Amino acid sequence: MAERSPASLEEQARKLLEDLVAIDTTNLEDPGNGRMEKRNYLRAAQYISARGKDLGLGARVWDAREELKDGKDRFAEPRPNVVIDLDRGRSQTLLILAHFDVVPVPEEQLERWKSPPHSLRLREDGRYYGRGAADDIGSGVVPGLLALDALRRRSDLPVNVRFIACCDEETGGTGGIEALREHDDALPRDSPERILTAEMALIPDGSPFVGAGSSGVSFVDVSLAQGTRVTEYLRVADALVDFHSITSTWTSALPSPPEPEGKPPNAYILGRATPTLEHLDVREGHGKGARLVRIHSNSLAANQIPASVSLTFAGSGPELQALRTFLSETVRVPYRLTFTETPATLTVQVVGVSGHGGYPHRARNPVPESTRLLLDGLQQGILAEGEVAAGTMTLDLRSPPEMEAEQALAIFRNYFLRLENEVPGATAVVPPGRERSGYFVSPQNPRILLLQKTYEEVAGRPIGIYGEYGGTDASALRKIRTPKGDPLPVVVLGAMDSPAHIHDAEESIDPRYLNEVTRLLVRWVETFG
Repeated sequence: MAERSPASLEEQARKLLEDLVAIDTTNLEDPGNGRMEKRNYLRAAQYISARGKDLGLGARVWDAREELKDGKDRFAEPRPNVVIDLDRGRSQTLLILAHFDVVPVPEEQLERWKSPPHSLRLREDGRYYGRGAADDIGSGVVPGLLALDALRRRSDLPVNVRFIACCDEETGGTGGIEALREHDDALPRDSPERILTAEMALIPDGSPFVGAGSSGVSFVDVSLAQGTRVTEYLRVADALVDFHSITSTWTSALPSPPEPEGKPPNAYILGRATPTLEHLDVREGHGKGARLVRIHSNSLAANQIPASVSLTFAGSGPELQALRTFLSETVRVPYRLTFTETPATLTVQVVGVSGHGGYPHRARNPVPESTRLLLDGLQQGILAEGEVAAGTMTLDLRSPPEMEAEQALAIFRNYFLRLENEVPGATAVVPPGRERSGYFVSPQNPRILLLQKTYEEVAGRPIGIYGEYGGTDASALRKIRTPKGDPLPVVVLGAMDSPAHIHDAEESIDPRYLNEVTRLLVRWVETFG
């Protein structure tokens, strides 16, 4: 069969990207508020599997709900993962791992999208826009399929290739890579039924550099008992904000990647603690001043920094006017306020800049500023005290690549113990499957250095070796061994440049980077040894 022209290859990439973005594989887990949604997982998995079969390759859907012994008890709906094999009968296997689930599109983002988020659009700037266009459909799934298509024609490949497209990555991988690892752990080390056996793994779920480590991530849900004073709720919220000063002392040996604006905020990857989801309902208050009725962060996912936080107040006309004046004079730049009024209520949006929880330096989180404004208002008598009817918060806790999640959480629990003693009814839990350690491989590993050289040849520019701020499925592979018993080398790379706006409105991908990742996967397989 003749090789396709570049134009036809681009058309195929666009078709795959367009179809998968349209399927809408939204992955929403918000245990604190009882919300769970795994949209169109099975449909996406069947689509990807069908593309593998179209290429004449072994393709199957591995559903954690069906395959794990207690899967039906743990998962209310399918948790499909796609395994596609390019088997050349070699003694070594290269694993390529991507994911097809995407983060939710909260309502506040909709007005910031210039086109429907689940409908792919090519804009004048040459980028494709849509939810998942970069993370990880365009960065991982589509390049993986295109690379398999290019490689299947070669009978002389030095290595077998196993491509896996997982679900659940955005919420910790419980039904995805973690379930696959659980399956393997129950089998003998030399069992041919093991799925994650390989000499090396590439995860195209990152940025255009060699990622030798990725951060760990844990989601901590904090709740307050009914009847707790609003002041105490805000003290706890403020303490969650302050925990970042502790995590920022956790330093990785891996350098931070360069930023588009210049130098990164820190020379090395650090820990981060970011309040994301926040919800408070308030009972009737007491005392003079406007009364806080509700707090709501305008986000749907624990790993999304909200663009704004809505604060609703009730009171008399003079009380609300005094509050509006106070807030307007107290808010700090670069945050801004918008107001919606009725005769008896005032809703204030504290507006920041949304973003990925793993990259708080690229966002401007309005949760800390909202907490500060409310605490100041209560202390100065502008707001009346109230009692919590329902109050929950979520902390996106990122640990450096080398740190165990258990260690990070132990430090947090010791920190939170003081709050539990001072604020009765304050509790902090990490729901099952919502904690992951980071992943680290030495930048001096021979395969890492060789991959760096190959990447530079393909890209035609210098490629650095850095740590990855975001968490990835590499975490699940951290204790896996190669058939020879060595630690499995894992590299994170991808097409997610800064303008990709992953997890935010206007997510997009530059097709040049998509093509670059595809070519790198092909070259690496062809020269693997």
